[in-house]
Amino acid sequence: MMIPGFTLPSQQGVTITLREATVSDLLDFADSDPAFEEKVTTLFLNRLQDKATFVDSKEWTVEDRRFALYWYWLHTTDDAEVAIKYACGHCGKTHTFLQDYRKIGDTYQSIKGLPERDIEIDGKRITVKSLNGGDAEILEGMALSGDGRKEQAKRRIERLSRVANIPVAEITALTVKKFHALEASIEEALSDLQHGFEIDIDGTQTSFVLPPHTCPNNKEVQTRVRVLFRTYDFVPAL
Repeated sequence: MMIPGFTLPSQQGVTITLREATVSDLLDFADSDPAFEEKVTTLFLNRLQDKATFVDSKEWTVEDRRFALYWYWLHTTDDAEVAIKYACGHCGKTHTFLQDYRKIGDTYQSIKGLPERDIEIDGKRITVKSLNGGDAEILEGMALSGDGRKEQAKRRIERLSRVANIPVAEITALTVKKFHALEASIEEALSDLQHGFEIDIDGTQTSFVLPPHTCPNNKEVQTRVRVLFRTYDFVPAL
């Protein structure tokens, strides 16, 4: 059965339609390594797409892909309420509450203007675009091959290279001061490209930013809880 179509948050002219997964689909996904979440996301979204409107999900932005998984889950789940537990920074206690995940959609926004931003560094114009699924798969592979300080730094550089189309060799040749200036300008441009629902992207990890939750011990304060977005929480299993 097909679920309602949606437009990509990064491209309002592109409508995607997904069908519900079958047992056969899930059997084929059963041997997928759960550590490779981006790869599984690509396989899932590509396999379940209506062929008449197919767009390779590797070309979608990371935000598009998260929204698509959320959209699929929202239209196939029997219970949209999820138990959330967090340590409150206001009263020092641990709170547990039920979050209606339908409310996450309230923060949805499509991209403003073109899906890219131009910045200027040392008189050179650089075009910044959101990270796409194919790039995210590569960064994920790098993260799984090692997570020391050197590996983390290499991923930072690789990510900047991909979103700004700058050769890695060119970035590594910069002085540290110029590197930090470049990184700050790129991150500012990416922030202006925000789309989909409200999420935090930290390296290869993505988190939901939940609606404000009022501390039960102090009604005057609220917390925006971050919840790690895991692909397998939104992909059905047998």
